[in-house]
Amino acid sequence: MDLKKYCRELPKIELHAHLNGSLSQTTMLHLKRYHADRGFEDKTNAFFDEFQIGSGDTRNITDCFQVFSIAHSLTSTPETLAMATMLTLQEFQDDGCCYIELRSTPRETESMSKRQYLETIIQTIQKSSLNLTMVSKLIVSINRSCPIHDAEEIANLAIEFSKMYPDVVTLHCGEVCNPEEVLQMLKYKPDRIGHGVCIHPQYGGTDETWSLLCQMKIPVDYDSHHFRELYDAEIPLIICTDDKGVFATSLSQEYRLCAETFNLTQSQLARLSLNACQFMFAEEKRKLLNDAVLNFINKNEL
Repeated sequence: MDLKKYCRELPKIELHAHLNGSLSQTTMLHLKRYHADRGFEDKTNAFFDEFQIGSGDTRNITDCFQVFSIAHSLTSTPETLAMATMLTLQEFQDDGCCYIELRSTPRETESMSKRQYLETIIQTIQKSSLNLTMVSKLIVSINRSCPIHDAEEIANLAIEFSKMYPDVVTLHCGEVCNPEEVLQMLKYKPDRIGHGVCIHPQYGGTDETWSLLCQMKIPVDYDSHHFRELYDAEIPLIICTDDKGVFATSLSQEYRLCAETFNLTQSQLARLSLNACQFMFAEEKRKLLNDAVLNFINKNEL
């Protein structure tokens, strides 16, 4: 089986995907048509080329974050937010994803409160189980740039709604070079960290940050070039997309790029997906998803 087809068919686990960053061109066009059909003002002042950042793009990370305003404008009502959530979940399943932890920060708009925002996504995820086989969960996220009172409000909502998983925490750690912050985050002992780019000394971290990560073996949702160091150090890692819409990618493509860049075999790729099952927050689903990946491995004699 060629690598592209293999990566598409491999049952995959997505543990780091931001909703508003995952909106594809197709989904955004659908949302823009919905706005136009109902006479809503289009405040995006941008089209798809400004939203997506592809290979070779010269924009920096600040520009990347600015494009989220387009997605926010298109998902400012309960109806469009629900539509975006459902379409995005469908796309992940179509790409061979069997489990996803979608994440989003509740925000207040003219049409909904933070509570309504959260309720809309939760209700949409619950409804998706009627049509999708993929297991879908939500991570309530807090943007570190928001005021303290907003962060506290979101934290209280997360506690209220997260009755099954009250104690699990994942942090964006080492996404930029800040060794002191990285140490503080690692010592907090989160259940997982996202990115982990600037932890190894070769990539903006320090010997101290790298030694602590190796000692604690905190699972890393990775999406950058530091894969080899993490892999060789046997630190649990999970291949994820982060923002598939912004970066014009898919989970299958990330697996393929990882295999091609680091010369991984199909068997090694399958075991990365299998290992990811151990770090999903929905513990009651681990055996189900573990068996799905194992069945694929056995079927393909990997």
